[in-house]
Amino acid sequence: MGLFSRKAAEPAPSAQAKKDLIPCSKMFVDPPNKATYKPPPIPKLTPEQNKLYQSLLAHFADENLELPLNSNESTPTKPLSQWEKFWLSRECITRYLRAAKWNPTHAIKNLTDTLVWRREIGLTYDAEDKNQLTADVVAIENETGKETILGFDRDDRPLFYMKNGRQNTEPSFRQVQHMIFMMESAVTMTPQGVEKITVLVDFKSYKEPGIISDKAPPVSIARACANVLQNHYPERLAKCAFINVPWFAWAFLKLMYPFLDPATKEKAIFDEPFENHIDPTQLEALYNGKLDFKYDHEVYWPDMDTKLKQVRQKEFDRFVKFGGVVGLSEFDFKGDHEDLVYPVEMELLG
Repeated sequence: MGLFSRKAAEPAPSAQAKKDLIPCSKMFVDPPNKATYKPPPIPKLTPEQNKLYQSLLAHFADENLELPLNSNESTPTKPLSQWEKFWLSRECITRYLRAAKWNPTHAIKNLTDTLVWRREIGLTYDAEDKNQLTADVVAIENETGKETILGFDRDDRPLFYMKNGRQNTEPSFRQVQHMIFMMESAVTMTPQGVEKITVLVDFKSYKEPGIISDKAPPVSIARACANVLQNHYPERLAKCAFINVPWFAWAFLKLMYPFLDPATKEKAIFDEPFENHIDPTQLEALYNGKLDFKYDHEVYWPDMDTKLKQVRQKEFDRFVKFGGVVGLSEFDFKGDHEDLVYPVEMELLG
């Protein structure tokens, strides 16, 4: 069966009885098993992989390194900020190496391109940066709840919902900014020991005030979003599940197919109920889960923004506590332990 072939329709999920539902209006910070969760250790590297990792670490830890402020050829350069060093974790460098198939030249270029892109798009978290991509910038895009972060899958990966049928704005660059903001938010919410997220795409048509379209987005917008995901969030997508796909969306997906890299294509899942991958206590009742979730923009959006800022600041403070240098581990600054587990100089050889 081809990637875009329809499967035989599975029985529609039955609605959960009201008495079984869990009231829910806000984003979760922790996976359901946090009290008993034991994060896995960082994967070890082969001697050759470690050599390549050390070369990238040395490159980005160089105090003389300066990068452009944006992608214009004549733009000034400046050293890495503390927030950029925080982003350049041990796991981040390794993700880019894996995505580049352990080609150090390609990995350095891709990391550099992403750092410049983050400066340009406003993901600096620098108080002096007046061009930051914040919740306020894209708030209007989410007034109908077309994208939400809610719950975790069975592997403790955050769930990022995209509901195309809740579209409330005309195509614009702000729609791309919105997707970037939500993707950044989803990866921020990954727990200790988890690097990836699960994306759930629902094409169901909704008829509610403020919704103007249930059509697939223009290819230009979708392609820009796909490029962001592939180029600037490599090794972050565990799976992407699509449901309620109408005929026009199948045609749209076929148009998008040539723009997706093989790694992204193999993570797509079609026509399977979300409940196949997610515990009912972490899934919206709309998809046969137990979360009685109703999107209220005035409740969900400011609460999400506050929680994201708290999580990000807590991790950054731990990063500073442990030395504030390139190559510190997400395991350490996403945890609650007192002492550093993975010093930068530690070589994890398998």
